[in-house]
Amino acid sequence: MTLQMRQATLADAMLLSELGYRSYRAHFKHLWVSESELNQFLADEYSLPALEQSLQDRRVCWYVTETDRPIGFAKVTFETTIPDTDISGVLLSKLYLDPAETSKGYGERMFATIKARARDTGARFLWLEVLEQNERACHFYNKLGMEHIKSTLFTTASQQSVILIMGLSL
Repeated sequence: MTLQMRQATLADAMLLSELGYRSYRAHFKHLWVSESELNQFLADEYSLPALEQSLQDRRVCWYVTETDRPIGFAKVTFETTIPDTDISGVLLSKLYLDPAETSKGYGERMFATIKARARDTGARFLWLEVLEQNERACHFYNKLGMEHIKSTLFTTASQQSVILIMGLSL
């Protein structure tokens, strides 16, 4: 099946919201201790106002991934420095697929497209954050050449999670 990644526009805010809420809950709900904290996180990331603001930010680029229908999305932020380092590059903030569409090679193709687009902008480094508990994603990114740079903590009122920062020279 043909896979296409296109740059999202403001008109895609509702689609990104629906995909974001659905895919994040499917992949990560089990990692949250507090339902209210999960809901607040999702609202901060995928509410229409949050997405509309992000889609208008010139440093940020959202992509919609489609086959015969929308199946995923990605978000990148250009020229972002890894906290507490001198390393700067393109931050891959999100790369999510509908749970029914994983393990079909789409994630690898999305990553390759993002890597190529980052390289096309003149970026020399691509980095991301991934939950240490998300072993499948950690393995996926390692397989694609990403290396562990450092670890940090994501903290809420009810829990802490280790975030791995991984990167790749372009």
